[in-house]
Amino acid sequence: MKKKEESKHLGKEWEEMSIHLNSFLETGDQEELHRFRVQVKKIRAMLSLIEDASGEHAFLKNFKPVKKVFKYAGNIRDAHTTLQLAAHYGIKNEAFESGGLKIIEEGIIEFQHKGKKFIKNIKHACRQINDQLPGIDNDGIAEYYDKQLRQIATNLAVAGFTEDMHTNRKLIKTLVYNHKLAEKALPGHFPYNISYLDKLQDTIGKWHDNIVAAQLFLSPELNDKPIAAKIRRKNAAIKRNITLLTEDFLNKATTVEEAEKTN
Repeated sequence: MKKKEESKHLGKEWEEMSIHLNSFLETGDQEELHRFRVQVKKIRAMLSLIEDASGEHAFLKNFKPVKKVFKYAGNIRDAHTTLQLAAHYGIKNEAFESGGLKIIEEGIIEFQHKGKKFIKNIKHACRQINDQLPGIDNDGIAEYYDKQLRQIATNLAVAGFTEDMHTNRKLIKTLVYNHKLAEKALPGHFPYNISYLDKLQDTIGKWHDNIVAAQLFLSPELNDKPIAAKIRRKNAAIKRNITLLTEDFLNKATTVEEAEKTN
């Protein structure tokens, strides 16, 4: 893949990230914040692929200013999703709700106050990364996918339902995020089942979200054991589904149905 194609793809993703960031700075809208964070993950995934396929390792280092903004945004987003989770299960706790709202409100004010600096640092990171982009050999992209899938298969064979499973999800999501770029580099012979990988990472994500939710309802602030037990029962079914999905992982991940190829 030529540098021009990489630059075009990166520029498109970077522009979308900037749009959502600017929108959040103007409105404080949580959905814009979420979309900004998703775009950061997509760009980071692309840079991981470029580093591995090219053998050059400055890209993620130069991406650190964006990751700092991502972490600031995460504090606000986590407080928001926690309140949403409590509301979903019908929890009424004024102290808990007011504490969460305070974190969100103060976080947005601080984020907006730092907005100009964030934008300046992100623009600088974009220029720096774009100037350094190498051309990637298409075989290197194929090798990257093959290597990552073999690593995930090894991990799944030995990892139980621990934090390692969540780590596997991150590795799978990186492959899913990069599939459009990789498909352009490997037209007509992209032998990876993205639909399967996306379904697997989504299911693992639901399992992990329930783990976090159960821990929240067992915290001293809420201390609601019946809801925590309900979530754990729900998660037992998800775990069985993950077990089925991960059987023969490598074969499933590299077997693409004809119907999917034509979509």
